[in-house]
Amino acid sequence: MGRRILIIDDEHIILELLAIIFCKEGYEVDAASNGAGGLKMAYSREYDIIISDIDMPVMSGIEFYRKLIEKIPSMKQRVLFITGNDDMETFMFLNETGVKYLLKPFKPMDIVKAVTEVGDFTNSKTSRFSG
Repeated sequence: MGRRILIIDDEHIILELLAIIFCKEGYEVDAASNGAGGLKMAYSREYDIIISDIDMPVMSGIEFYRKLIEKIPSMKQRVLFITGNDDMETFMFLNETGVKYLLKPFKPMDIVKAVTEVGDFTNSKTSRFSG
């Protein structure tokens, strides 16, 4: 079975570009336009890596992450955030959680490298759901 990645971003062009990049890298790619949609997908399928924007309608990336790791703690270090936010709340969250992130705009090779690093860090298989 191939590697599976979930991409969550409210910018359609970002979703399309990342899907193209990661399909070429050999990933099976799923996409959602907000955290709520991404959460439903993450609860129903197993992903090797999740890439998520932070500032989105319906459910932010921060809320998505907190709900995700509450139910699937093994995903804690399998999320990579991409963001154009430079506000204090965003950076406090990123520093507090230690989750990897890239600032927008980024180069395709930078996100591929970041996903590879996240994947290398999380090669252990643990229990998917808690409770």
